[in-house]
Amino acid sequence: MGGIVAVWRQGVAWTQQVWPVALAISLAACGSETPTGPSGPSIAGTTVAVTVTCTAEPNGQQCRASAQLSNDTVQDVTASATWTSSNTSVATVDSGGRVTNIASGQAEIRATYEDRFGSTLVMVNLSVLSVAVTCTPETGAHVCTARATLSNGLIQDVTRSGAFWFSSNTNVAAVDSSGRVTHVNNGQVEIAARFGTVTGGVLLTLSGVRTLASVSVACTAGVETHQCAALAHFSDGTTETVTSQATWTSSNTAVAIVDSSGRVRHRISGQVEIRAVYRSLTGSIALEIVVGLTGTSVVINEFALRATDASVDDFVELRNDSASAVHISGWQIREWLASDGSIAVRLTVPQGVVLMPGCHYLAAFNPTVKIGTYTTDVGVARDIKLDNLSTNGGIALFRIDGTIVDQVGMNPSSPFKEGATLPPTMIDDSRSYSRVGNDTNDNASDFVKVTRTAMNSTSCAVR
Repeated sequence: MGGIVAVWRQGVAWTQQVWPVALAISLAACGSETPTGPSGPSIAGTTVAVTVTCTAEPNGQQCRASAQLSNDTVQDVTASATWTSSNTSVATVDSGGRVTNIASGQAEIRATYEDRFGSTLVMVNLSVLSVAVTCTPETGAHVCTARATLSNGLIQDVTRSGAFWFSSNTNVAAVDSSGRVTHVNNGQVEIAARFGTVTGGVLLTLSGVRTLASVSVACTAGVETHQCAALAHFSDGTTETVTSQATWTSSNTAVAIVDSSGRVRHRISGQVEIRAVYRSLTGSIALEIVVGLTGTSVVINEFALRATDASVDDFVELRNDSASAVHISGWQIREWLASDGSIAVRLTVPQGVVLMPGCHYLAAFNPTVKIGTYTTDVGVARDIKLDNLSTNGGIALFRIDGTIVDQVGMNPSSPFKEGATLPPTMIDDSRSYSRVGNDTNDNASDFVKVTRTAMNSTSCAVR
């Protein structure tokens, strides 16, 4: 029977043929299954099974459908059957049973006639002969298209569906995954696309490109902070603000640190250079940092909550923001629990603890508090153990007489808060809330989320 297996399911004969993987698939018809007789509806009997046979053609196959009738005769129903392909991205079939190969893969070609169907599995293995890249210029860019010529003669647009784009010189031009080229500098560059194992490209000569000439940094001073901006200067005399696209660094993180938005936090008095790198060019500015003790009391300077993840250690860092020594013996850190509205004591400072001007006191759950990126092993030793801070309610620092020194709230219902409350700490957020200036009695203004910079009693005159 030429590799045809007939299987009966619920009174319906279903045939399956096994086809070799090749561009052209030769199919052989067998014995009495060769279609005979005129096309059209059955007259002599009812249809009990449908068989599909195919003959290879240069770009596909010509399939025919035969109906096995109840009187044991066979009728060609190719023109009357309904033809479908299970995978039209591999092969399509028209109403006359003609199959067109589209791409490598497999597809089931099915013919349905009088509630009976037969099918065959088509395996297509096409190779890529060549890839052609064409580009259309736009202002400051090119839009490129990649078309692959397949071994079946079809030309397929693969610009966004399978092509891998690359530039021979990213200092002249860059290209993204959709084939869009961005001009960077004057010169020649090859823009290429690889589809399968075949690569095609086009040589572009760029001239009159607006190039990046330099990067500068400008900063505005605030209360113990600076807000810096990065400016890109181009060859045509124009300037763009690229603060959010630049990479920021500080030459001396002991004096000041800078985040990805260009915000500089002062730590101690001294000189520091703040740098911004954009497109491989660096701009910088030298800042003279002066940290003064202009506060009136001890404050909560930085803290972190463990949320619901026990792997993230919590801590509260106090700082004497005044110009005088403060005895904090017997002081307490208390927490308001949002879960039931109760207040719990998390720490009582032992006797003999004096906080000198500008100095810190670190209370933490773990013996060492990780600083910087939480996945690193860099840490600082705690001064005293702190019980778990397990909620997003609020914390407060109390004197020995029961009066509140400072307080921070993460819940509008918390009795511990000043002004607008802070957003709750999300699960697994290892960052901390850190004070950005002197206490203004407004939590939302006084604290920002930062990478941890916890400090203990060995650090003084540092914010």
